Amino acid sequence: MPSDKFFTFLHFIPMQKLLSVFVIATMFAVTAVSAAELSGSTTGTAAVTTVSPVLTAAPNSTAVTTAVSASMGSSLGEYKSVACTTNPAFSTNSCDQCFVGGSVKVGGDLNGLFDNWTNNTSNMLIAYKDEQKLPNMVAFGSTWSTTPTDLAKFWKNSSDITWISTGSGGRMNYILQAGQKVKFIDSELGARYVLDKTDKKDGETVGMIRYPIVSHAVDKVTANEGAAVTHYECVSYTLSAPVVTPTPKPTPATPVPVPPTKEVTQTATGPTETLILILAAFFIAFGMMFSLRKRS
Repeated sequence: MPSDKFFTFLHFIPMQKLLSVFVIATMFAVTAVSAAELSGSTTGTAAVTTVSPVLTAAPNSTAVTTAVSASMGSSLGEYKSVACTTNPAFSTNSCDQCFVGGSVKVGGDLNGLFDNWTNNTSNMLIAYKDEQKLPNMVAFGSTWSTTPTDLAKFWKNSSDITWISTGSGGRMNYILQAGQKVKFIDSELGARYVLDKTDKKDGETVGMIRYPIVSHAVDKVTANEGAAVTHYECVSYTLSAPVVTPTPKPTPATPVPVPPTKEVTQTATGPTETLILILAAFFIAFGMMFSLRKRS
C-alpha cells in the first residue's frame, strides 16, 4: 500500500482500536521473551543433571573454614562437636566428623535422634535416594536393643528433605548448595535405643551411632559430577554409673568386764552328818515318850 494511502487508512481507524492492537502486540512480545528465558533455564538444568559422571575425587569434607561454619549457625539439640582424635573409637570406625551425645545409664534409652547434613565445600552436593545407608549403632562391651527392631522403620528422612526426580533415569535426588545445612535424617516418633547391659565403667564409651551420607560433588565450573562418597558422622555415648562409696560398718563396742559376784558358801551336809541328826532326833523322841509314860 502506498505511504499516502497507508496514512489515509490510519486516519479512518479509530484511536481505541489502535491502542488495542498495540497492547496485543506488546503481550505477544513479552510472552515470546519469557518463553525463550524459560527454555534457556530448562536447558541449563538438564545440562547439570544429565552430564556423565566424571570419576574425580570429591572435595575434602573436612576443609571447613571458620567463616562458613559461623554462618551456618546451630540447631536446637545438636550434638557437641569434638575432634575425632579425642577418642580412638572415632578413627577405628572411619568417622569424618565427630560429636559427643552425652551419657546413658544401664536400662536407659536414646530417643529423638537426628543428623544434620552440612555442605562445607564450595561445590554443589547431590544425594541420590537409592544410594543412602541407614545409621547403625556400634557397641563397645555393651548390649543395645532397638524399638522397633527393624532399622528401616526406625529411621526416616526429615520433613526438610524433598526428593525430586530429574533426568531420563528418573532417579530421586536432593541437592544441597554450598554453605547450606539441612536436617537430613531423624528417628521415628517413639523409636529408641536401650542400653541393656555393659561391662564398662563410669565415663567409658558404651556406644556410637554412625550416620552415613552418600553424595556426589558437582563442580560449579565444569558441572562434572564426581563419584559417590560416603561421609560418616559419629556420635559417641558414655556410661553414667557413678561409683557408690560403701557405708562403713560401725565398729562394735568393746564389752566392759563385769566383776564376778561373791558366792555364799553353804556348808554341805554329807551322809554321816545326816545319819547323826536322824539318830539324835530318834533318841530325843524316845526320851520324850519315856518321860511321858513315867509321869502317867
